[in-house]
Amino acid sequence: MRTSGLLAAVCGLVLFLSGCLTTDANASAKSVLNSLSSLGQIFDRPDTSIAFPNGLPGDFQEFRSRYQQFGTSPEGAIKMYFDAVFCYLEPTRRAEAVKMLRYSMHQNAGWEKTSSNATFVSRLNNPQMHYIFRSFAEGTSPENSYAMSPGNYRLMLESKTAHPDYTQINLRSSGADSARPFQLRQYEGLWYVTNNPGSYADVRKPRNQINTNSHDASYD
Repeated sequence: MRTSGLLAAVCGLVLFLSGCLTTDANASAKSVLNSLSSLGQIFDRPDTSIAFPNGLPGDFQEFRSRYQQFGTSPEGAIKMYFDAVFCYLEPTRRAEAVKMLRYSMHQNAGWEKTSSNATFVSRLNNPQMHYIFRSFAEGTSPENSYAMSPGNYRLMLESKTAHPDYTQINLRSSGADSARPFQLRQYEGLWYVTNNPGSYADVRKPRNQINTNSHDASYD
């Protein structure tokens, strides 16, 4: 269903059959065709060909400038969101990253103090939980403790689904069995991550955090 070739073949078969059927059957066939056409507009493959610049933005103004270019697509917007996340994980960048995340999530000032973002912010502030965010980068795994370069990484985009009022992108995390959903909405030509719990739900612990001596009191 995700491939345009398969959809075109099925639609062609329905069109052929519709010319051979009675009026009632023809109407049913056209209904199926309309449904298939609708599905063709909904399901799509994410665009993985976008060339992003290496290096995280130095400050909010540079981030905002990049966003005007890359935020024009859901795929670009979600990459910009993770750029903001990785900026936040560096304490020296945090003040600027708060503004970056506010922009990328289309939130109001003070978003980081709201109860709806409490878990997200708690995990951003806890270095022991940063592996969750790193797990979305290509090449990471629990075995390599989710090692990656924040200044040069690729997200693992699995699928994209357009709904009437938002688009959902599913991202693969190397520490989870199933892809994580993200909802994005478009405002004045730019896309924003408006539902992000998939980015901070826990994943498998990295190898360097697994305690194999919990039974031994001498390690307490």
